[in-house]
Amino acid sequence: MPNRTAGRGENIDTTPIPLANSTQRYKDFPPGWGHIKVPMSSRRAALAGLGLYSACRRRALWAQRAASAFVAIFGPEALPGRSFPWIPLSGMEWLELSDAWRRELGSFDGMAGYIRLQTSPTGLALLLLREGASIAFAKLRQGNCGSLSNERRALDAVWSYRPRAFQVPEPLLSGSAGRWDYLLSAPLPAGLHRPPRNPPLRPILEEIQAALAGLPRPPGTPDHWCPMHGDFSPWNLRQVRGGSLVLIDWENAGWAPVGADEVFYRATWTALGYRPVARCDRHEAVQFWLERVAAHPMNSRDHRLALALREILGRMGGS
Repeated sequence: MPNRTAGRGENIDTTPIPLANSTQRYKDFPPGWGHIKVPMSSRRAALAGLGLYSACRRRALWAQRAASAFVAIFGPEALPGRSFPWIPLSGMEWLELSDAWRRELGSFDGMAGYIRLQTSPTGLALLLLREGASIAFAKLRQGNCGSLSNERRALDAVWSYRPRAFQVPEPLLSGSAGRWDYLLSAPLPAGLHRPPRNPPLRPILEEIQAALAGLPRPPGTPDHWCPMHGDFSPWNLRQVRGGSLVLIDWENAGWAPVGADEVFYRATWTALGYRPVARCDRHEAVQFWLERVAAHPMNSRDHRLALALREILGRMGGS
């Protein structure tokens, strides 16, 4: 697996300059969110962009399916809203990043974008396209938060372990350029994906723990804590075309009380409007998530989910 680190630049020119695909136009999806930037260059590229949306709620799943069907029949212009030009980064940063990526991955001539709606850390993701087909998924973060190096470590471990109950994207490339750290991995298979209805949680969680057993244990970690994915939820456990399960977004992999991943999955599944949650005996894991949810920075879009999770976790703990 290649791992090239670009040098950090100084006195970065922040004036945007034309990109190779600067003539491309985009539309937001869902409309008005500013979340997914869907390219208008071709049906294939627009469908790839729509696949970036990790829809979970029933209404969102149907909206995504309808949008994809309209694009497949009528072309990307069928998406609602006005199109606009979009450049994700400033000039010198983009040149440094794109040059490093092209040396390792080959050419690409387009992209779709994913803008983080969470308040922290600052970041975005790009789906790199070649003739409308996805070739890599690039995560970018600012602020030296360490989350991408943690994700690379976890992805390497799980990819080498070769789990059988689920798959992970192959890690491809990591490094830094200017103010940005990046991690590139293989894209998800083409097509829409959805949260699985009845995933085999026990074998998945057993393999997560086994694959991450070699992660560094921070000082002061209780001896009985075990490895966890850290954001094991319906928006990260996805069922792709053919029925296979893919587990993505390993930035928060680490150590937690026994049962932490399962508690969070069941709580988020309930918060999204699916089956009601029952009380559980994983009291330490419930308290772990109550504290994490309370401490997590929130914007208006996070607030509703956080309130629901607090209420659900309280019920799981018996309060």
